[in-house]
Amino acid sequence: MINHVRNTVLTVLNKENRGFITPQQFNSYAKHAQQLIFNQKISEYSRMVAARNSRMVATDFMDRVDILKSNLEVFTEETTVNKTLTRYIKPSDFQHLVSLRYSNKEVEQVSRDKERYLVDSNLTAPTDTYPVFVDRGSNIILYPQTLAGAVDFIYIRNPKDPKWTYNTIGENPVFNINASDYQDFELDQDESVNLIVEVLKLTGVTIREAEVTQAATTIDQVNTSKEA
Repeated sequence: MINHVRNTVLTVLNKENRGFITPQQFNSYAKHAQQLIFNQKISEYSRMVAARNSRMVATDFMDRVDILKSNLEVFTEETTVNKTLTRYIKPSDFQHLVSLRYSNKEVEQVSRDKERYLVDSNLTAPTDTYPVFVDRGSNIILYPQTLAGAVDFIYIRNPKDPKWTYNTIGENPVFNINASDYQDFELDQDESVNLIVEVLKLTGVTIREAEVTQAATTIDQVNTSKEA
């Protein structure tokens, strides 16, 4: 998909007389565009799950929540993290927590504003049997803090940075899909138009979705003619 996105971007830039962007510039814009769209999906999913739990949206099969969940499943990871001093550091590619487990039991999250009152209370203080955790941004605190075992993070990771790789032939960069550091976009194929739009915005070009689709179709037709 990344080569298709780049070719479409270059076609639009040429049409708009906006010049040329280097592979390095494109890769930088592509990384930003993918992360932006991914963050929007995570935010939308979180909002809609909360709304559905409050019975504010339909629960029909194939509703928007299920579609978003399906799109995000490829990014779901599970990893075991050992305790570092008083806390557990989140994985470097962490984006959104799905659940946290200790001794194969799911641990309940407690908001930071209730942390002190919960821990200090004789009636509601967490125990070895019923631990809780508090999210501290880059790490989590598990209570009671006497617990020292590892925890299992089930989380949604960030997408890998896309990289359009190439060989230089003459003075022109030519796409090389076999390069060891090649990385395609990890978003669903349906996001190609949104990726193109976001990359173009970063180059200073504002374009409508219909124009992007037309440009992409033209490229496909040219490629088909060459292969015929």
